[in-house]
Amino acid sequence: MNKKLGIGTWGLGGEDYGKISSTQAYKLLLKSYKSGVNFFDTAPLYGNGRSEKYLGKLIDDVGRKNLIISTKCGMLPHKGFNLKQNFSLENLNKDLQNSLSRLNTNYIDYYLLHSPDLKKIDIKKILNYFKQLKTDGVIKGYGISLRSPLDYLKIKNFDLDIVEFNFNLFDQRALDIDLFNLLELKNIKSICRTPLCFGFLTGKILKKKNLDKNDHRRLYWKQSQFEAWTKAKFFFLKYYEKNNYDDYSEFALHFCLSHKFSYVIPGIMSSNDLEKNLKSLRLRKLSQKKLDLIYQTYRKIESKIYITKK
Repeated sequence: MNKKLGIGTWGLGGEDYGKISSTQAYKLLLKSYKSGVNFFDTAPLYGNGRSEKYLGKLIDDVGRKNLIISTKCGMLPHKGFNLKQNFSLENLNKDLQNSLSRLNTNYIDYYLLHSPDLKKIDIKKILNYFKQLKTDGVIKGYGISLRSPLDYLKIKNFDLDIVEFNFNLFDQRALDIDLFNLLELKNIKSICRTPLCFGFLTGKILKKKNLDKNDHRRLYWKQSQFEAWTKAKFFFLKYYEKNNYDDYSEFALHFCLSHKFSYVIPGIMSSNDLEKNLKSLRLRKLSQKKLDLIYQTYRKIESKIYITKK
């Protein structure tokens, strides 16, 4: 099994990135596993629990010990940026029991708070609850899927096993605070989410009007953000080595895989997506010199590509 490339299952839920059948979603999970992927990131909200159920079937078919499952808690159904959440211990326990049932397992490898507003939760109380779950063997490790990479500075004094955060060519905020080294010093694992920036860092040109009505990108981002991300790819073309890549997504993922992540979790909606991801994994890491140059380019154009709300 490879030790770095995982799969994010948001899209496999069949709603937020367009429609996909349950049969196709499961086939992609099974093919990923047979291709050497054993880390899968999910959440109760992905397809209203469907992604977790598909992983439950995968556990049945290939065995629990062969998979590393990360799931989340605390997020409630919502549309757009108005995140509805409940991080009470009662609700977190409810989320946990429901996830264990859907995943058809008696333990979860990594259990994460789902994008909390850290100002609104009692983090110490929650982490004590997680510690007890770990002692009881219900979870093997715990952490936070950060709303912003910069949020880590607010919790750096707490003991965590793992941290998940956005990182890609268009979002390198983690480097602004030297997050990789901060985590390495405390032996905290890391998960790179959105390595392809919601699909904008692929060879496709995404148009808002062409997306499914339930596609979260259509609901979250305004047209100016679509245009900004589409144009921003061109600023990084000078680092794109045509001999190495078949398309932009391979380059974008290779960039993330070249950093000090424990796991990088691109989503997949087709076998072709999986093959591109696996090819990126086989490439030699980008040099630190090139990574530094890419970061310098990002800093120069950050104001032109920064995320804006609907």
